[in-house]
Amino acid sequence: MQPTNSEKIKQEFKALRTRQLVAIGVTLALLLLIALLYNHTHILEGFAKNDILSAQILILCVFIGFSSYNWKCPSCNSYIGPDINRRICKHCGTRLR
Repeated sequence: MQPTNSEKIKQEFKALRTRQLVAIGVTLALLLLIALLYNHTHILEGFAKNDILSAQILILCVFIGFSSYNWKCPSCNSYIGPDINRRICKHCGTRLR
């Protein structure tokens, strides 16, 4: 039995929500690790504090770029918004969960 269109949209949203949650976790972990390295520069003697700060900014930019690509409604392809637990698309009204 083939899934209906609404079931397919819900499955796609579940997959992109999972990807988004993983991206949030990885980004936070990397930022915390780099913040610890910022305070202990003797661990990475070859890097200046400005290099570590630049790495944090780069990580944030990559996360924002990934989120703008990933966090779109499977039905209308519009940005879903900042709510990770959204149930309905605010643009097309499609049920996401």
